[in-house]
Amino acid sequence: MKEFEGQQKASENDDELILKVQKGDSYSFDLLVKRYQKKIYFLAYRMVKSHDNADDLAQETFIHAYSAIQSFKVGYSFYTWLYRICMNLSINFLKRQKFMIPESQFDEEKNPLEKETARVDPADHLANKELEIKIDKALNSLPPKFKAVLILRIYEDLSYEEIAQTLNISTGTVMSRLFRARERMQEMLKEYKDSM
Repeated sequence: MKEFEGQQKASENDDELILKVQKGDSYSFDLLVKRYQKKIYFLAYRMVKSHDNADDLAQETFIHAYSAIQSFKVGYSFYTWLYRICMNLSINFLKRQKFMIPESQFDEEKNPLEKETARVDPADHLANKELEIKIDKALNSLPPKFKAVLILRIYEDLSYEEIAQTLNISTGTVMSRLFRARERMQEMLKEYKDSM
C-alpha cells in the first residue's frame, strides 16, 4: 500500500506536491527534490565549476526553498523559483570567493565538447580542446551577473522572459547583459580566433 502511495505522489504535479508540503507533508518535498536535484546541481556547477561547491549550493538551494515554501504562490513555476534561488546563491558565492578556476579543476569526463570530438582527428581534437579551455576561461572571468544570463540562455536554453523572471530583473536588463557578456566573450576570444 505504501509503495502505491509513493508512486501516486511521484506522479503528482508540482502544485499538488507544494500544497501538501505547505500542510506539513515533508515526503512531498523529498519528491520535489528528487525531481529537480540534477538540474539544480548542473546549474550551480556551470556557475562555479566545482563539484563540491555545486553540491553545497544545490543543497543550500533546497534548504532555502523548504524554509520559504509557505510563501510560494501555487500556480507559479516552482522550477523557475528554484532556479532563482540557485542563481542568487551562486552569484553571491562567486562574489564572496572572487572565484578563479585553475585549469587542473576542469572535469574532462563531463565536458560535452570532448564527447563530440572523441571520434575526430587528434589535431582537430587538440584544437577543439584548446578552444574549449579558452571559452571556459573567458566565461569564468565574466562578472557573475553577465555569467548568469549567459549560462541561463546558452546552457539552460531559457527565454529572455524566463531569465528575467529567474533573476528578478527586467527583460531589457537581460538583453543588455547578454549583449555585454557576448561582447566581452568575443573580445577575450579574439586572440584565439585571429591565430587560426
